[in-house]
Amino acid sequence: MAIQDLAIINERVRSPNIIIALCGLLILFDGYDLIVYGAVAPALLGEASWGLTPGMVGRAASITLFGMLLGALVAGTLADRIGRRKVIIGSLLSFSVMMIGCGLAPNFLVFEGTRFLAGLGLGALFPTVTALIIEFSPPKRKAMAYSIALLGYLAGGIISGVLGMLLIQKYGWRPLMIIGGAPILLLPFFIRLIPESPEWLATKNRQTEANQIANQYGLPDPVARPVASRQVGIRSLFSEGRLLPTLNAWGIHFCSLLLTFGMVNWLPTIMNKMGYDLGSALLFSVTLNLGAAVGLLIGARIADRGNVKIVVAGMFLLGACSIWLLTQVDQGLQVYGLVALAGTGTIGTQILANVLVGNLYPVEIRGTGLGFSLGIGRIGGMIGPAIGGAVLGAGLAPQWNFYIFASVGVLGCVLALMTLLYRKKAD
Repeated sequence: MAIQDLAIINERVRSPNIIIALCGLLILFDGYDLIVYGAVAPALLGEASWGLTPGMVGRAASITLFGMLLGALVAGTLADRIGRRKVIIGSLLSFSVMMIGCGLAPNFLVFEGTRFLAGLGLGALFPTVTALIIEFSPPKRKAMAYSIALLGYLAGGIISGVLGMLLIQKYGWRPLMIIGGAPILLLPFFIRLIPESPEWLATKNRQTEANQIANQYGLPDPVARPVASRQVGIRSLFSEGRLLPTLNAWGIHFCSLLLTFGMVNWLPTIMNKMGYDLGSALLFSVTLNLGAAVGLLIGARIADRGNVKIVVAGMFLLGACSIWLLTQVDQGLQVYGLVALAGTGTIGTQILANVLVGNLYPVEIRGTGLGFSLGIGRIGGMIGPAIGGAVLGAGLAPQWNFYIFASVGVLGCVLALMTLLYRKKAD
């Protein structure tokens, strides 16, 4: 019995589900460190000694996303050159240290600087982890496997909202930022357990290592496809018929990230301005992430049947409609229902959009493709928080944020439908 039990444990340890779970844990930290800003934004506005305006708070959110843009652009190509594992470990270390720095910042200038540097690490982590998940997932369950891992992102958002409700009023915003550096304590754990992608190893003529890792995790042996035999690097994103799919991917990520970070960073503040107390406003942040989690799992199940493009388009449209309806309803449980649907149509859409874009590229340029698409998309991510700050700073009704976000959702729907023109993976 003991031998049988040991065999079962050994089999589980070597399941690709373990890698997906580890990546989900990494993404939880990523999600917490990014989404926590929405929870602390109202408290930052109340930091008397700093004298911040909504525009300044929005600027700090945009600076973080600019760091993520640069991190994604560099890390995607770097991960295709030196491997997924090294980039993941390096980015985890960097954003953990910088989050602790944010919590200890003596003034707003230092706070902005450490948020920018944290953004570099966060931006580097996301496309690299995405590539690793896709490459360790069963062929017919990639959307579901990725979505389950990305529940970590939503869990991070939920945790940030809950901790915000529990800690901010009594202890202020600083503990929430310091908690974001906790992953540094788990760094040895990740160094030991995160493997390299067997598909990536195969592109580097390291077939023996690739087969060994694939066999350990019950994956088929990757096909040897040396990079030297194909065009790689940034140029490859525009060659072999990939120009239009690449530009389309950039547009999808632009819209999805604008919606996601616009809503994540400003929803509590917008709802507070619309008359809800701070505790209720933070509860909307939790509801947004819970709605995204439920809607994402439903969407992923449909997407794995070969409908990921239609699903992403439909979720964009759902987000646009629910956000617009928030301008028409101002009380009752229906508001929470609309916020939950908005979570599906914003955060949930962004997650499945990564699967759509990842499938446009072969393994040897998948990191570059995802990195550049997410990097360009970060421009939308920077504009989203800036819109919130500009609208509130100009004295306009907070509902104007929702009008703008709903319009972007419609545009995203159109761009997702355009991907139906590309019948085959750009391989």
